[in-house]
Amino acid sequence: MEPRSSIAGRIRPLATGRAVIITGVCFAVFATIFFATSAPFAIPHVEEACSAAPLDVRFHSTAADVQRFLDACGQDGRAAYRNLQIADLVYPTVFGLFMMSALALTLEHLAPDRPDVVGLAVLAFVGSGFDYLENLFAWRVLATYPDVGTSGTLLGFASAAKTTSSWIAGIALLGCVVALTVRTVRRRGSPRVSRPAPTPS
Repeated sequence: MEPRSSIAGRIRPLATGRAVIITGVCFAVFATIFFATSAPFAIPHVEEACSAAPLDVRFHSTAADVQRFLDACGQDGRAAYRNLQIADLVYPTVFGLFMMSALALTLEHLAPDRPDVVGLAVLAFVGSGFDYLENLFAWRVLATYPDVGTSGTLLGFASAAKTTSSWIAGIALLGCVVALTVRTVRRRGSPRVSRPAPTPS
């Protein structure tokens, strides 16, 4: 058993079906409100107020893109975008915990004899880290507007890193699920070796 101070030891409590369900429900509720409602902090509200997709849902933005977006938002739109940033203080953690829990659980089932492999599930939280970095630069451009400066460029790089690392984690999770499913199907389909009946003496 690995020490609890190790990365795998700290992640292992999340490698349970119960943890996946709890974090999954929290993520589903938050994501639904965040992406599909007209709440003051929701993405559709910002899109309507600014007549453009928020910077946070773009793969990459240049400093000029950031400038155009904030200009188009106007005062009310920038207030809506600020509300989105407040909500986005929670979303990366909710998403990261769900992804980490799901990846940890599948890794544990794939390699039950290698408990250290569960530590690889930390990959799922890398995207959340870049998400918070993106948020930091978003707060900076809101604070310094109309001069977005270098923060506008850095925001775009953080967005690209967030999206790329999140996709990598998602592909890794999908790959683990597929591998686990294939192994389970093969085990169920393999013929069982029956023991020969004892001969009467």
